Amino acid sequence: MGSIKVNPRSKNIKPTTIELVKPDYNALVQQLSTHSKLNKNRLRITSINGKLINKNEELLDQTEVYVKDIGPQIGWRTVYLIEYFGPILVHYFIYNYLAQNPISYKLIYQMNLIHYGKREIENVLVHKFSNSTMPLFNLFKNSFHYWVLGGSLSLMYLDLGNLSIPQLEKYLNPDYIFYIWVGAEFFNAVTHIQLRLLGDKTVRKGLPRTPPSGGFFEIFISPNYTMEIYGWICVFLLNPNIFTLIFLAVGATQMYFWSIKKQQKYGTKKSFLIPFIF
Repeated sequence: MGSIKVNPRSKNIKPTTIELVKPDYNALVQQLSTHSKLNKNRLRITSINGKLINKNEELLDQTEVYVKDIGPQIGWRTVYLIEYFGPILVHYFIYNYLAQNPISYKLIYQMNLIHYGKREIENVLVHKFSNSTMPLFNLFKNSFHYWVLGGSLSLMYLDLGNLSIPQLEKYLNPDYIFYIWVGAEFFNAVTHIQLRLLGDKTVRKGLPRTPPSGGFFEIFISPNYTMEIYGWICVFLLNPNIFTLIFLAVGATQMYFWSIKKQQKYGTKKSFLIPFIF
C-alpha cells in the first residue's frame, strides 16, 4: 500500500506519515492512536474531500488523510444504562417516600418500572451498536430527556399536573387501555429483536443495509417508534397528566424526525403512527 500522509485537524495531533503494507483501517487507527497518545475512539479520519473513512476499502488509493480529535468518548451501552436507570431511580424515590396517595398510582408506577426495566434488559441482551462510543457530552443531553422529562412523570404521585378529562373516564375502559399498553411493549421488544437478527444477518453475509421487512415493518417505517408512542399514549390515557403529555410530545416529535430520515434513506413511503394514513 505504501505511506499515508496524516494532516491534523486538531492542535493536540502532530502531522506524521504512516506506513501500511495493505489497506488496513484498524492498523491505521492503532498507529495514529500510538502517535497522538489518544484513545482510538477519539480519532475521526477523513479523506482530502472530507469523506469519512472507517473501512479498509475506503483506504484504497488514499495517500493523504486528515485526522481530528473528536473529544472524550463514552460507550453507547453505558450511556443507555445510565439513561434508563434515571427514571427508575426517580420514580422509585418519589413513589415510595413522597407520594400523597400511592395506592391510586400503583399501576402507573409499576408500568414505568416495567418499561424502563425492559429497556435496560434490551440494552444488555438485544441491542448491538454500529459505533462503540459516542461523545461524552451526549450522555448529559440524552440523560436530560429521561432523568428530567421522564422523571417528571413521577410528580403525578404528588397529585401535581393531573388533568381532568371527563370524556376519557366515561368512554374508555382502563382494562382495555392497559392490555393495549402490554401489547405495545411486547411488540416493541419483538421489533428490537427483529432488528438485531437482521443486523447480525447483514454483517454475517456482508450484505448492504436494506429496509427491514416482515411483521409491522410492512406497514410502519419504524414500528419500534410506533409501539413506543402507543405505549406512552396508554400511560397518558390511564392517568391524564401534563408531565406525561410533555414527555410524550417531545419523544414523539423526535421519533418522527428520525423516521423521516429513514424514509429518505430507504426511499420508502410507509406509515409512522396511523396505518396507511400518517
